[in-house]
Amino acid sequence: MCSSLKLLLAVSVLLQLLDLSRGNKVGVDYGRDANNLPSPDKVAQLVQNHNIQYVRIYDTDPQVLNSFKNTGIELTVGVHNSELPAFQSQPYVDSWLKNSILPFYPATKITYITVGNEVTESPDDSAKLVVTAMKNVVSALKKSNLQDSIKVSTALSFGVLSNSFPPSEGAFNSNLAFVLDPLLEFLNENRSPFMVNIYPYFTVKDDSSLKFALFEPSDRAFVDRNGFRYDNMFDAQLDAVHFAILNQFRRTRKVSDAQLDAIHFSLADQNYNDMKIIVKETGYRTRGPPGDKYSTIDNAMTYNKNLIQHVTSVSRTTAMPGEVHVMSGTPARPNVEVDVYIFSLFNENQKDGSEIEGYWGIFNPDMTPVYNLEFPGKGTNPTPSGRSWCIASPLAPKSDLQKALDWVCGPGKADCSALQPGGGQCFEPNDLVSHASFAFNNYYQKKGLTDEACSFGGTGIKVYSDPSHGNCIYNVKSSDPNGRTWCVASRQASQTNLQTALDWACGPGKADCSSIQPNQQCFEPNTLLSHASFAFNNYYQKNGATDVSCSFHGNAIKVDKDPSYGNCIYH
Repeated sequence: MCSSLKLLLAVSVLLQLLDLSRGNKVGVDYGRDANNLPSPDKVAQLVQNHNIQYVRIYDTDPQVLNSFKNTGIELTVGVHNSELPAFQSQPYVDSWLKNSILPFYPATKITYITVGNEVTESPDDSAKLVVTAMKNVVSALKKSNLQDSIKVSTALSFGVLSNSFPPSEGAFNSNLAFVLDPLLEFLNENRSPFMVNIYPYFTVKDDSSLKFALFEPSDRAFVDRNGFRYDNMFDAQLDAVHFAILNQFRRTRKVSDAQLDAIHFSLADQNYNDMKIIVKETGYRTRGPPGDKYSTIDNAMTYNKNLIQHVTSVSRTTAMPGEVHVMSGTPARPNVEVDVYIFSLFNENQKDGSEIEGYWGIFNPDMTPVYNLEFPGKGTNPTPSGRSWCIASPLAPKSDLQKALDWVCGPGKADCSALQPGGGQCFEPNDLVSHASFAFNNYYQKKGLTDEACSFGGTGIKVYSDPSHGNCIYNVKSSDPNGRTWCVASRQASQTNLQTALDWACGPGKADCSSIQPNQQCFEPNTLLSHASFAFNNYYQKNGATDVSCSFHGNAIKVDKDPSYGNCIYH
């Protein structure tokens, strides 16, 4: 849909509609092919006013990147198809990253780079060039150690499928194997999502197909041969993409149906079965050519309203205290997050083929609504602190968890020392879910608390209750501007335990406890809790500020606010 090379700038705005677990997200796509659109600063303000947490732009316009600095909004930036020939050169891409990305990062929170858009629909050589360009971008990111923080992908047209019905027989066009095979291998190797544009609108031919497209009861509902029931076209098309990926895997790896059904992949040995799929464009136009009775404001409002409700309506089950599983997704993947971008934020009166492209907007260029569409905004975290942790899903296959654990403690470089037998404070309970949970969270906190950092091939989930237990402390990302943390005594600890820990810290632990002696700057208040806090923190800072050094047998906790007071400075 959004493949015109005249596109000077486009932004997909992703709203965090649900933030209870692996949160589903819905967004809107904002283009610049109109003559009176608001400035980037005004758009950034509009985004913040609507509690929008994610934004996608199709280039690296400095004015736009600057407008989102220090907002906390996650950005996806893009590379135009016309730039792909230049992106065949690694030195060129290195320079592009240095000049177009790094000056703004991390103040502007960039999390995705999309290289090209609908390249298989482009009349030039974009499809032949895209994978090499993506590889060069990843190579450039690796030189700055950003390959895990910023993921690389490309958005494809739904037209890459040669068959989409029934969904379980979804298949890619064999003529596009030259680009799809290396693309899937690239996405698989780099743990990047498959991005596709899906438009049920284009299946509307009569009243019945209209209802099926609008998520309304219809006689078009059907049951797939695998027993999956489809009540709307969106789910059917999305699952067709999923099965096309699996079928492509089977073809390239020569895997039998029985083997395919038995295979589960995660990060260490990832299977396309767990590849995240993001719908980069979907929507419904409000105006069509003469005689088109289905392109109306009412139908567009109905589609987008029902889409948001469908994607964000979930069934929540609690597996253990403080843990919430989101049962969502599609019939074939019921517990997988669905991220969707609605096309588009504004009507664009200067787009090529304006009768097709120009009337998909939710707002007019002056920011007045074309129709009323409620954006729920960011969900409220169940904890007042707003903190989150990442743990392993007890529902994940053990083979997937083991491979993910091996990856995160190996190439992922998580600190798994606390899981070692014979002294590791998180070794017990000695089970796979517990060990994977600790390792996942360590990686998640280090990588900035992003959804991508808690994916692990679909085996990780976000929770908002501290999963720490006993003396096994799950670290949290500091809210301090400089990323600092401190270690203080737990108010839940008994006086006996605190005294024992204090004696050890000031004795064998070799903490500098001179400041808590009588007449010294940290003697007052003369309480066991205050003295233990100072001693614990001194030991913690001297020993690398690790989770292990803030254990004290479960009598200490890490905090991200400086506990210093008066003349008593916690170093």
